[in-house]
Amino acid sequence: MHSFVKYRTIPIRYINTTAVYFLTIIALSFLTHVSAAQNRNEKKDVYKYKIIDTLKTRYEIGVSGGFNLNRFTKEQPQTGFNTGYNAGVSLNYHLYKQLSLQLEANYLQQGGQMITFKDDTRLGLPESFSTKNVKNSSYTLNSIEVPLLVNYTINIKPSWKPSFYIGASYAYTFNVTENYQKTGNLLPGEDIIATVSNKQTVSNIFNNTRYNLITGTNVKLPLTSRFKLLLDFRYLTGLTTARANYSYMEKIGFGSNIRTNSFVSRIGIVMPLK
Repeated sequence: MHSFVKYRTIPIRYINTTAVYFLTIIALSFLTHVSAAQNRNEKKDVYKYKIIDTLKTRYEIGVSGGFNLNRFTKEQPQTGFNTGYNAGVSLNYHLYKQLSLQLEANYLQQGGQMITFKDDTRLGLPESFSTKNVKNSSYTLNSIEVPLLVNYTINIKPSWKPSFYIGASYAYTFNVTENYQKTGNLLPGEDIIATVSNKQTVSNIFNNTRYNLITGTNVKLPLTSRFKLLLDFRYLTGLTTARANYSYMEKIGFGSNIRTNSFVSRIGIVMPLK
């Protein structure tokens, strides 16, 4: 007598439902893992951005100094260049988005060269070294300058933000020095040419106060988490007269008013304030 084993047939739809169930669990686990990883990355990014945002403060102070290339305006043809120094402090206040206002207090040397042809023999004086000569002078105007500037910053990337600015400054000149070489005939009627070099204070022939128009650009590069390196370049154009009635021939009625012009380069350190 034969015994039969009964097999139970599992419907195909049950197999399909089970497979879908397990695939769904696997997919949900994978998506949960991906979502958790994304959340961790987003938290890191948020933390990073918070660090960057702490550098965007309202106030920023700095110290800087550098060299100037100076020249008087060309109303009179006999003028040339000389060099000077600058040093100062600054306070920057963030106004709105990419705009800021900057106030500075600087020590500034401006000036230039002038050539003077002197001939007092036309006035009836006898010819001598002092009455007839050519003098090449280099003038240095030592001033305290207070600029007020409006800055516009271009956000290229967090570590590279160049700025362009325009403004004006008030300059008070407390001292003017003249370094000169005077050349002339040492003895009348003799061909003995002599050159004398000297230095003197001539503050009385220049105005004590004047105003400058300023245009320039700078960039601030990160040094540490708190300090930035400043590279600054600007041009100062004189708005008011530095010396009135200058004539290279020293003839009354032929003079003109001259102003100062300077190209200024500076390097410094700035620090944001919390």
